[in-house]
Amino acid sequence: MNPMPRLPEGVVELRSRELAAWVIPFGARLMQLWWLAAPEGPRPLSLGFASPEAYRKDTMSLGAVCGRYANRIADAVLERDGRRWKLDVNHALGHCLHGGRAGFGVRDWEIAWRGESALRLRLHSPEGDQGFPGACEAEVEYALEDGALLWTASARSSAACPINLVQHSYWNLDAAPDLGGHRLQVAASRYLPVDARELPGEPLPVQGSWRDWRAGGPIPAQRVPELDSAMLIDSPAGALREVARLQAGGLALRLLSDQALLHLYAGGGLRPTQTPLGVEHRAGAGLCLETEAWPNGPALGRAEWYDPQHPYRHRMRLEFEGA
Repeated sequence: MNPMPRLPEGVVELRSRELAAWVIPFGARLMQLWWLAAPEGPRPLSLGFASPEAYRKDTMSLGAVCGRYANRIADAVLERDGRRWKLDVNHALGHCLHGGRAGFGVRDWEIAWRGESALRLRLHSPEGDQGFPGACEAEVEYALEDGALLWTASARSSAACPINLVQHSYWNLDAAPDLGGHRLQVAASRYLPVDARELPGEPLPVQGSWRDWRAGGPIPAQRVPELDSAMLIDSPAGALREVARLQAGGLALRLLSDQALLHLYAGGGLRPTQTPLGVEHRAGAGLCLETEAWPNGPALGRAEWYDPQHPYRHRMRLEFEGA
């Protein structure tokens, strides 16, 4: 039986009957989720680093909460009602990515409350932070319920501002070196193609393409470098409903979300850096399942703007079951 590693200093551990979650305040990150009932002993289910300090040098958002607006905003510009805001440019092609260089995923969050199986973290983002309008108060909660992890994000802005908080873990359910043994199912008949500037376009049908996972299927190894795009979920956003399933190594993950899209990223840019916690970080070693609003939504006119009377909320539930 594989023993549980010793809990590193500065890490908060949450426990339920079947799962253990390690969370750190830096980036409100899920450092690791353990399946305690695995036949071989506690199994790591995501990619992480062995040391909490290693995350301060991470460039791939492992386990992070990305924001104030996750994913890309074209040319790092917001425009509304004749006003224009210039955002921080931190993408090689001139965009604002995951909220800028000092986005939420690289900030120290405050622990607002903690219990045996739940933790709430809080972050204050001042007006003008990374160029965004309004002061933003954000909260994220991780809660374990037997074989499920419930992630809830909420935020309030003092002025109208687009918000899109995303949980950015890389999932690997069988602790193998790559995703070859995984089977994916996604409730989406359309996806957002990405252009040469890595910006999404209008939805296209998945019918007849390698992106058609409606009935379930493998993740082709040769497609790992290009799997970095959003799937438009068929059912309406707003209610918590099943959007995807992932299965490998005798374990099934059922993903529920209240968001309109699911961004899939197979970690094509991952490279070994510091000592991993779990699987080594290589291209195709983990799959991001990012429930989200429209990537590049502000530029496409598809982003919702939130104000004091209209707070932001995002719920995601991951249910794990032996298969």
